[in-house]
Amino acid sequence: MKNSSVSYQAAKEELKRAVDIVELIGQFVQLRKAGQNFLGLCPFHSEKVPSFTVSPSKQMFHCFGCKKGGDIFAFWMAYHHVSFPQAMRDLAERYHVSLPTGTLGPLEKAKFELNEALLEINEIAAQYFHQLLKSSAKGEPGRRYFARRAIPAEIIDEFRLGYAPKAWDGLIKFLKSKKADLEKARQAGLIIAKEKGGYYDRFRDRVMFPIFNMRGQVVGFGGRVLDDSLPKYLNTPETPVFHKGKLLYGLHASYQAIRKSGCAVIVEGYTDFLALRKNGFHEAVATLGTALTREHIRRLKGYAREAIVVFDPDTAGKSAAMGSLSYFLDEGLPARVALLPGNEDPDSFVNKKGVVAFQGLLENSVPMFDFFIDRKLSEKTDYIENRVDLLKEIIPVLSELRNSAQRSLYTRRLSEKLGIAESALIEELEKWGRQRSWTARQNDLVEKVTASKAKRKDDLFLLNLLVNYPHITQRVINQDFRLLLSDPAVIQIFDSLAEMHAKEGPLPAAEVMDRLEAEDAKERLREAMLMAPFCDDNEVELALAEFEDRIQKIKILEAKKKALKKGDIEGLAKIPKLIRERWG
Repeated sequence: MKNSSVSYQAAKEELKRAVDIVELIGQFVQLRKAGQNFLGLCPFHSEKVPSFTVSPSKQMFHCFGCKKGGDIFAFWMAYHHVSFPQAMRDLAERYHVSLPTGTLGPLEKAKFELNEALLEINEIAAQYFHQLLKSSAKGEPGRRYFARRAIPAEIIDEFRLGYAPKAWDGLIKFLKSKKADLEKARQAGLIIAKEKGGYYDRFRDRVMFPIFNMRGQVVGFGGRVLDDSLPKYLNTPETPVFHKGKLLYGLHASYQAIRKSGCAVIVEGYTDFLALRKNGFHEAVATLGTALTREHIRRLKGYAREAIVVFDPDTAGKSAAMGSLSYFLDEGLPARVALLPGNEDPDSFVNKKGVVAFQGLLENSVPMFDFFIDRKLSEKTDYIENRVDLLKEIIPVLSELRNSAQRSLYTRRLSEKLGIAESALIEELEKWGRQRSWTARQNDLVEKVTASKAKRKDDLFLLNLLVNYPHITQRVINQDFRLLLSDPAVIQIFDSLAEMHAKEGPLPAAEVMDRLEAEDAKERLREAMLMAPFCDDNEVELALAEFEDRIQKIKILEAKKKALKKGDIEGLAKIPKLIRERWG
């Protein structure tokens, strides 16, 4: 068992050496060089000013906004929503590193095995639906559907499209023939349990669209009926590997083209995406029959500098586009809306008019903010009521914008559109801001009253010194620098460092961080590691001497208090001598 654990650790270290964290994260987040590090917009929270930092020298990332950070494994786990063993496996396959059979805890092992089982069953189901469509007489309805949609064989093969027959147990029989666990198939959302025992197929008489994650694995399915029955689309329910609000259809195939062009085109349906793909347009993604979510947009901004939403021209399509405005503004991803003529959808339009006409449609797209305002103004005939309703919706959205320049530009545009004085809109924004921000301001005041800013600065300064000048570690420990610390997380770092130093001597900060247990302690140490040195080499001695003076003052003051409390006359008499010895 011990040898297995050691070899597992060795494989982990080999992966860290093999993987360039900037190259890895740069595939999912747009990064730019900033001194020794790289900066980008954090993929884990909303921000408009980049605080997501990647250090090539330290092979780590850290967001100074949401505090998420770590090494290559931490990023892969957070970005792809997988466990540590899965992250190890994914990266090992990607970078050709052999993995031993590692030792996992019971809970981690159970989670890993469940996810693996669900992915395996989804793969079996994808094979079944695809084979049925391609070569079975039962797949004829599906073949006719895709022929009507003019979807060619190469697209059917590339995206592994399929057909689920009318039978209530077609998939179940196939799963049994493969000796698959039916209970796991239920957990994967492929079959449904009957009240009196047994199962039946969830998807019946539907064309099937496998949904892939960014690693190209089948995590779920979308099924479309062949007639007018409802629901028109049926998706896999939420499972440990399928999260509808976080997935975009086709992104695994389109992200490189999106990154190259800088623009992501968002359409509403699977066939819209496939029609564009067939016609040579590769920068599209599709929602899974749902509204755009904040997670969708956050994921896209890692590849795109702007987005164009192309939803159907009906009321539902326009509402979907309008509903995403606040998300685009919050996430700082510029967005436009392309309006389709008549009753066209992207599928029918590109098949009739061609890809050049579609690109012309995109070139004539309008800013989403303008689209939102114009659409709202057209909903009611009453002039005053219309504008009041619009302001009720748009003021809260604008007030949430943290970028003041952006907020100012949108306020001016709103003023021009509505014919309302810009000063009046600014006043309304300020009123809303005062209402919404009181709790936050109150919490901030409490923090200011209860926290000692000077102490916090000492914590950060000392941590910065230890990270950038590890040769001072023994001196810092010997001189009781711990007395200056107030942050529990930094105290834990100091104590752990002192313990490790006593047993093993000097250790790299990255190794110290790996051994810390508390997440807030890891956050503090990561921040210190990614910050520039607070002082130059020739200033370190002066900084240490100043700290040591303050420590001596604290010790003398404590000695005086203790002597006074005990009535120790002899102890009090020693205080002046201690002061003379220290400062002359």
